[in-house]
Parts: sequence; structure tokens; C-alpha cells
Amino acid sequence: MKRPVATVRLRVNAFIGAGMVLACTTAWAASADWPLLGRNADMQHNSPLAQINDGTVGRLGLEWMADMPTPDGLVGNPLVVDGVVYQGGPMARVYANDLKTGKLLWSFDPKIKTTTLLVYWAQRVNRGLAVSGDKVFIGAADCRLYALDRKTGKKIWDAVACDATGKSGLFAITGAPRVGGGMVFIGNACGDSGFGRGHVDAFDQRTGQRKWRFYTVPANPALGRQKTPELQRAEKTWGTGWYAKSNGCGSVWEAITYDEKLQQVYIGVDGPSPWNPKTRAADAGDELFTNSIVALDARTGKYRWHYKVTPNDGWNYTPTGHIMIAELPIGGSPRRVVMSAPKNGFFYVLDAKSGGFVSANNFTPVNWASHIDPKTGRPVVLPDARYWEKADGKAVVLPSVAGGHTWQPMSFNEQTGLVYFPVSVMPTLMESDPNAIVGGVVTHDYYGFGGDPKWKAYGELVAWDPVKQEARWRAPRTLPFNGGTLTTAGNLVFEGTADGKFEAFAADSGKLLWSFDAGGAVQSAPATVEVDGRQFVLVAVGNAGAMNLGTTMARASSTLATRTPSRLLAFALDSKLAYQKPVGKPIPQPPRPRPQDAPLVAKGAAAYEAVGCAYCHGHDVETANGSIKDLRFANAETHDRFAGIVIGGLRAKNGMPAHPQVSMEEANALQAYILDQAWRGYDAANKKP
Repeated sequence: MKRPVATVRLRVNAFIGAGMVLACTTAWAASADWPLLGRNADMQHNSPLAQINDGTVGRLGLEWMADMPTPDGLVGNPLVVDGVVYQGGPMARVYANDLKTGKLLWSFDPKIKTTTLLVYWAQRVNRGLAVSGDKVFIGAADCRLYALDRKTGKKIWDAVACDATGKSGLFAITGAPRVGGGMVFIGNACGDSGFGRGHVDAFDQRTGQRKWRFYTVPANPALGRQKTPELQRAEKTWGTGWYAKSNGCGSVWEAITYDEKLQQVYIGVDGPSPWNPKTRAADAGDELFTNSIVALDARTGKYRWHYKVTPNDGWNYTPTGHIMIAELPIGGSPRRVVMSAPKNGFFYVLDAKSGGFVSANNFTPVNWASHIDPKTGRPVVLPDARYWEKADGKAVVLPSVAGGHTWQPMSFNEQTGLVYFPVSVMPTLMESDPNAIVGGVVTHDYYGFGGDPKWKAYGELVAWDPVKQEARWRAPRTLPFNGGTLTTAGNLVFEGTADGKFEAFAADSGKLLWSFDAGGAVQSAPATVEVDGRQFVLVAVGNAGAMNLGTTMARASSTLATRTPSRLLAFALDSKLAYQKPVGKPIPQPPRPRPQDAPLVAKGAAAYEAVGCAYCHGHDVETANGSIKDLRFANAETHDRFAGIVIGGLRAKNGMPAHPQVSMEEANALQAYILDQAWRGYDAANKKP
């Protein structure tokens, strides 16, 4: 079918010669599949398709909808190969749907073994899968990597990629595998526990045999000399007596990109723990390789280079999100670069071969650094956000600990030369607390939703010029933490939102061209393919993307109406399938009277954050109504047995672990706080003051 390209405005950058255009055209020919997270190995989330373009997108309609059999939301990209849509989901389940009809063809459930609290948390979050040849690959929270038959969903092999037992550290897998060079690359998460050494592994795609492992932090010095030259150098950057204070973990929980041209793998390494620098070595340097982008030889796992993003990090400002490769006109000629928009709020361009600093600028308001020194590539730090140096141990920080931009994918359009990504502006009050379960810090993530006019939370879709290091345009979003992006040769950028919209913008100007009310929060990035002359756009929606876990997603990225079942949606031109939005459940009247002891409620609120309840049940007791229950819906039986459940583990078999460290006094305070929040939700639903 001849594509209607007349309405597509091709703004090819001047530096692209005819040979490069021809090469791009050849690479664009295979548009029936979307086999990798970013469509191609460079992770550009860019499509050559133009049937749906800035002139025709107004005719876009719903072709089909598939309710996905999962109580938790989908956040990974839909992948498409040979007319089948592959979707990874929570519990490491895999779903295969027919591209034309949405019919479920097969599903896979690895039946995760819950061994630690981290595994229990992590199994609700899965950022997707990979497809290569006849296999589908997915990582499970209990540290297993699976290879499945692409046509049947049957297991071909599985391999242990980390230790889920809790003996050598706290580990779980939440990220998507990456593939390239006949290997599968997978990292893991440690939940900011500082327990264990972060690492990334490469497995043979055919056999599942481990080919290499790269550790991101040094081993215990008591065990002797570090085994590799780079770790011997890294150990010197951790300071005096570092291991007794902070032994990691520097996990690689998401950012992995395979470079076909240079045969390199780029990884984004998480930060040290505890977060508070005062609790780590006083004379610590860069604490390598935490908070760094690291390049490895893809064939051997050998270290090649690293770039430190946030030295002496105290805010969880890590480069663990999307790492993208592109050819940019730097100094008048094409240059292969690595691009990253990490949590710290600065957009970085690095030389892909050497790791050399090219440029950086802030894409969102920041108050921890004034700028990145162009000569050294190091941040010029400000005192404003350094809570550990304040008399009261508190500071409002920008970006938040969840980041100005985190794992939601970016996209790069070769015609406009722009990178498109979601930005979160979410002022957060950080407070030193040695009793806090995560990082030794309590974060008040909803600070920007309060009444202080100086600090306001919101989101943006930003079109960023990586050469000029400036925004070309910005589209405002009501809430932070919106979905990943897709850009196309049709001069379009697609993005879903936290408040349930799926929208298309003109890639060059930022004009809103089309909007669909999906009724479910979107965190994943869309994908698009063309089959039998029709272009489809696919996106996963619903249930707040399951990302209330461990972050602020319940309030910041959804409303009650958007905490709804997970769905996979497919759009095409002139489709007119009627769509009925799901309706969220209103909060019922609590079974006990509202607590009147304000100090007890306040104590419960503090304990709720310090103990770590928020990392499963959501801040302010607001979850996404997935497999982890919203405690505001707790019935009389739950409240009657509250202390036994929290302290004694009466519902451990249901996934609620015992917390023997919690005292009866704290349990009573926690219950008072939860009841108070339940009444607040009930009153709000019934419009009571």
C-alpha cells in the first residue's frame, strides 16, 4: 500500500546526507514488527510509519480492546512480531494477543516464589519483556530469567539471575530484559536497602548459560583485594570504613541499552544506601560505580568507561531510566552519542565511544545544582536541597526522589531532531530519619499538593533539542508521572497521561491534535506497526499502572476513577468501536468511628512512612486497588485483628508479612491513622467537609 506521505512534513536535519537518508529508509522498511522495547536497539521509540499523521490523526478510533487478566497494571511496552502482540505484566506473566482482533492466544505464569518482602513488593511491578527469534524473554521478581517459545508460550529454559533468598543480599527483578549479539542482558533491584552488590548479567539466548557478570560496586574489603582493576580503583572512592556504613547496592534495575555498532552495553546504576550522605563515609568520593552510566564490552562484560551523574548523592538522583543512542550533529559532523534524562533534572549527551562529556542542561526546575560545568562535566552544587546540612534536617527538593524523569521511555524523531519525554515537577520535603526503612530518610512526596504557593506539583511533555540543550516546546500536564512516548514519521508524538488520557501532538509544534479518554492511567509507552496496509497504535492502560508501589503514584498519577482494570487498546484510522470507561469504587463508610486523638493519628502517620507501609499500600494509604488492597476499604474483621496482622503475621499466607519490630503502641497509632484516612476518603467521596 502506498503511504499518504503528502501531508507528512519531513524536516530532515541539514547534516543528514543522501546516504544516511537511504540507510534510514532501508531500516524503516520492516515496519510490521515492534520486537524491542524501543523498536530498534538504539532505544529511540521512533517509527517510520506515516499513514496516521498530523493530517489524518483526527480520524483515529478504537479498533479493539482487551481486558488483561491481571489485578495490577501494565507498564511495559507492547511488542509485536508476526501479527502477535506480546505484553509482560505483574507477577512476570506474559500475554500473547492477536494483533487484528485482540483475542488472547496464550499466557504464561511462572508462579513466583515469594521469599522476601522485596520480592513481594517487586512482583507487582514488571516493566516488560524482550523478543528475539523464536523466543520471548521475561524476568521474574524471584530472580529467574525465562525464555519462552514465542508461538506457544511454553518454557524453553530458565536461569537464576540473582539471589532471591535474602542470604547474600536483597534482590528482585522488576526491569525488562534486553537482547543483542545472541545474548540476553538483565539487571536487578535491591529496593535501596544497601544489602548486597548490584550487578548485571548476560545469558546465552539459546541455552540460558550465563556468559558474564559485571558488579557495580566493590566487594567487602575484608575478603581481600578486589578482583578487577576497575573495582580496585572504585574501592578507593568509597572513603574510610565505607563497608560498615554503606555496602551498595548500586543496582541496575532498568536502564540497559545494547549498542549494535560499538558492541557495547550501557547500564544506568542506582545510588548508594543509605541516601543520607552523613550516614556514609565522611571522606567518600564518587562511590563508584553508583549514580553512573557505565559502558561495558557486550561480548565479555569488561569495563570500558563510566560517567558520574550525581556525585555524593543524597536525593536518589540516579540515571536508572532510559538510555538512548543517536547520531547527532556535534561540531558540524555526525557523532554517535548516548543520551539520558535522569532523575536529577539534567539532560546529558555523552560520546558513545569514549564516555566523554558533550553537554548538559536542566530540563526542569532544580534546586540542588546551578548547572553542569562544561569543562569538567560535574555539577555545581547549591546548598538549598542539602537537608543533611540543615539544622532541622529538612529541605524541600526539586526534583523529587522519584525524579524529574525516571524510567518512562523517551523517543527521538529524526525529522525534527528532538527528544520527547515526560517530566515530573513534584516538590518533596526530605527529612533525615535514621529509623526510616528506606535510605534513612522520610520523604513527604505530596508536599507540592499542599497549600504552599511556592511549591506546586505538575507534569509536562517536553520536546527537547539535544544539540542546543533547550526545550523546543512544552505541553502542560495536570499530574506528574505520565506515560512514555512514541514518535513517528507522521509528525506525531503519542503519550498517555496519569489522569487517563491518550493523546497525539504535532511533533514539530506541540499542538494537541487528538485525545482519547481511556479512563485508566497510562505509564507505558505506545507502539505502532503496519499490517495488511493498516497502521495500528497500541497502548496499555489502567489501574494507575500499578506504580503506587514504592512511589507517589496513587495520588500523583491517578484519581479514583483511573484506578481501574488493566486493558490493552488498539487504534486505527476510521475505527469506531464504542468504549465504556470503567468506574472506580467509592470508599465505603469505615467500620469504626473516626479517631479523635490527633496526636495519636500524627504518630501513626510518621510510623506509616518510617516502617515502610507506603511502599506497598501507597502514601496517605492510597493504593491503586490492585492485588495489594487499599487499606481505606478495610472491613471490621481486619480492624478487629489489626495488631495480629501487622505484628504477628496473621495474613502472611496472603502476602502481608509480619512486622515484629512494630510495638503495640505503634500498631495502635497506625490503625488510628489508617482509620482517619479512610474517613477522609469517605467524606471526600460524599463531598463532606
